[in-house]
Amino acid sequence: MSDVFEIEAPALQTERLHLRKLKADDAPQIFEYASDSEVARYTLWPPHKNEAFTRGFLKYFTAPTVLSWALLLKENQQLIGMALLHSFDRHHAKAEISFNLARKVWRRGIAFEIGQLLLGFAFQNLKLNRIEATCMPENQGSKRVLQKLGLRYEGTTRKSHRGYDSFHDMELHAILKNEFSPTK
Repeated sequence: MSDVFEIEAPALQTERLHLRKLKADDAPQIFEYASDSEVARYTLWPPHKNEAFTRGFLKYFTAPTVLSWALLLKENQQLIGMALLHSFDRHHAKAEISFNLARKVWRRGIAFEIGQLLLGFAFQNLKLNRIEATCMPENQGSKRVLQKLGLRYEGTTRKSHRGYDSFHDMELHAILKNEFSPTK
């Protein structure tokens, strides 16, 4: 069981992105990209069929056990994805990072940019010692981003995550506070 975060997701920014707290009103923009079967391909959720499904989906990610951000391009304030810190364990000073992006912004370095920002926030502001991330073994794009961020592959957990369709193997990657070095 996850612990509850004692803060809400603060506004953050990078050179290209503005991150703000995810909210229920983001459903139409989230639906726009989450209904794409390629976006949902390596997730535990199905492509969204309607905005009602997306609103229910967002209820989970806006709970106090999750720090969730809407990702907006600074140039036009268009919502292009979301980023999360979840599975927080206060005693062990760790959490899991995850993010998903609209396909139109893939391969532009945005996932790395978000990862750097959230790792820095988690280690500096939340005083965490360890950040984990999981991805499906077939998800080569996510694995490359995690490796570039400095997360190390620690093993594959067999059928450890229930998706909408079945149980899935997941690769576990992690980084410790003393291994993280932010890049400018």
